[in-house]
Amino acid sequence: MKQCWLLLLIFVCAHGAPTDSVKPGSCEDPDGLGATEEALTQINQDREEGYIFSLHRLSNVNQMKHGPSGMVYYLTLDVLETKCHVLSKRNWSSCEVRQTHETPVYGQCKATIYIDKVQKVDHLYTYSCSVRPAPGYKIVRLCPDCPSKIPVDGEKVRQTVQLSLEKYNSESGQANYFALLNITRASFQGGFGMFYFAEFTIQETVCANTTDIAEASKCALMDCKFAHKGFCKGSHTLAQGKEYISANCEIFEPEGDGTACHQDRAPDLSPPSKRPRGDVRYFPAVARPVTPTSHPDEPMTIPSFPDDPAIAAGLGHPVTLPVFPDTEGPEGTGPIILPFPTDISPQCPSQPKSEQPFIKDLFSEDPLFHHAIDIVG
Repeated sequence: MKQCWLLLLIFVCAHGAPTDSVKPGSCEDPDGLGATEEALTQINQDREEGYIFSLHRLSNVNQMKHGPSGMVYYLTLDVLETKCHVLSKRNWSSCEVRQTHETPVYGQCKATIYIDKVQKVDHLYTYSCSVRPAPGYKIVRLCPDCPSKIPVDGEKVRQTVQLSLEKYNSESGQANYFALLNITRASFQGGFGMFYFAEFTIQETVCANTTDIAEASKCALMDCKFAHKGFCKGSHTLAQGKEYISANCEIFEPEGDGTACHQDRAPDLSPPSKRPRGDVRYFPAVARPVTPTSHPDEPMTIPSFPDDPAIAAGLGHPVTLPVFPDTEGPEGTGPIILPFPTDISPQCPSQPKSEQPFIKDLFSEDPLFHHAIDIVG
């Protein structure tokens, strides 16, 4: 087996090397921007958890010609989280980005995509995204009365989700009972009452919706790929001695015939699901910087940066990807994907989709995501 791999590498080096080298491109080039939008679409389609990303701007691009009409793009995308969950399968361009008072989540994705318009090929090879929420102290500074983002594993959050889910099941009219999958986001607001907000995903179970609440925890999730899933927003309010519960869920239709979930269905002989081509990593917000006006007796908060080379590569530095031949395209004429380049294009970044100063500052002040031009400008 080792000899086979060695022969393959020798063949790649001798015969499969690209005739054109990797060169910096322009972030304003229509073809590059088109490749960027397609890459982000495929990134969102490939993901199974979290919220859909929207394009803020193309931060950097390198490209390599392949054949008479193909181009490999090495893209660095600045992204913003939207309010759409990836289960919705919506296009990112139709999803609303979180506003300042909603604690935006921002970051970068590095992606490698091959585009050949003549051969009608658009193949995303790999992606690596790193995102984190806007610092809470920045939100409070602009909107002291706005809800604050809180951990999703708190007792009050779990209670809010439980009450909201019970309310949904009792009022939905669905044939089957739905159970919790994941809590995806939570926030709290004080004032004249206590307001807890939670967002979470749910999945259809094998139990009828008439199942007693006391027995609902024993209901197994439908284990087939045609089970319904949903995304919910719930709240639990305690104000002026009264309790209020809300639940708003969107159920997504599965891709296929729902009868395939019957217990007497034939065995699933379809090939295993595809292996993800990338990952998304979530990191904590940037810590509040220590200023000269800080009291000497106050504890100092020093920002922490990952010392894991793999994590560092996914954040502040280009991701090094393996060299491998591809067999896509006519007669296996796909490109050889080289390691992610380190060159910064002088014709980047592109103009941002949003001119909000708050969003601009998030990227320019974050050492992991800023572009070289941000430091100068």
